[in-house]
Amino acid sequence: MNKTATPAQADLKKHDELRALTDRAQKGDKTALPALRELLKEPAIVDALGGDLAKQAQLTLINKFSGQNLLFKESLTRKLDLLRDELAGPNPTPLERLLVERIVACWLHLHHLEIIYANKESMSLELGSYYQRSISSAQKRYLAAIKTLAVVRKLAVPVLQVNIAKKQVNVAGPCVAGSERETH
Repeated sequence: MNKTATPAQADLKKHDELRALTDRAQKGDKTALPALRELLKEPAIVDALGGDLAKQAQLTLINKFSGQNLLFKESLTRKLDLLRDELAGPNPTPLERLLVERIVACWLHLHHLEIIYANKESMSLELGSYYQRSISSAQKRYLAAIKTLAVVRKLAVPVLQVNIAKKQVNVAGPCVAGSERETH
């Protein structure tokens, strides 16, 4: 009697093969490189295996924030997902996705610093100044990322010109800063 593997067994076998391949690669086994390179052609696999450094940085901060508190960890992770989805919108460009990740990371870092500062019962003037400078720098990076996303989106919107007197509607390409010339 010939037994065929169930889908669950096939997935388990594939998972075991992936684990063996990644273990070999992490130990420096150069014979794993061809199979690893083939596997990494899939963008989702790249992210799943640690290629998404923005996500790794966020997870590091989340773990620092939450410690053993799984409720807080899951809530914060979900908050970042909601923020990411809301900022990205339905069809973000690759550049918009990168900027949204930057905004989310800056949001997390800024709030991390503010919570640390707020939880200090007392501190030296030097330490207080350090935290204030750190918070100010984080706030500037956060606002700069937000502004950059807004500029990118504004540049992607076609310019609409309506001439009511001549009953015309003209649509031009993206407006590029400094490209408009005044004529006198």
